[in-house]
Amino acid sequence: MTGTALDTRTGFTTVVDGVDALVVGYVYSSPGHPRPGSLIQPFAGADVPAGEASAVPLYALVSVVWATPVTTIESDGTAVTRNVKGWIGTPQGITWYLYPAVHNPALGLCTLESDRSYSASAAEADLPGPVQDAVREWGFGGSGGVPARVQVHNFPR
Repeated sequence: MTGTALDTRTGFTTVVDGVDALVVGYVYSSPGHPRPGSLIQPFAGADVPAGEASAVPLYALVSVVWATPVTTIESDGTAVTRNVKGWIGTPQGITWYLYPAVHNPALGLCTLESDRSYSASAAEADLPGPVQDAVREWGFGGSGGVPARVQVHNFPR
């Protein structure tokens, strides 16, 4: 039996670099940036159906909780690695940004763009209220909450 994967290119509209864009989901990462190609958790109740989403750029909201992997040798000789937050000279806290996404028809889901990597551009984008609400409901955001405006990582490296 064969089936057709669902098209989940739905999301909430925002504007990136003066162009309408769609925030299709969320990726949590720690201790550093997520890998390109990572699966994106889609948002339920999105305001743009898949058919209308095919012509607009897709983005995922990414949050990175920074920590540094530190390996110690225990008294019995075993190595233990822990992610330690707040080391001097390392990123701290939570970084939020939008990252280009692609629809993967084989999976029926969106993933982070994997054909090229991106770094932060000068662009920022407003996060729609339902995006902020969904991420908070999932238990993410920490004490600072989910920001209303984030940087966009769409500058090709």
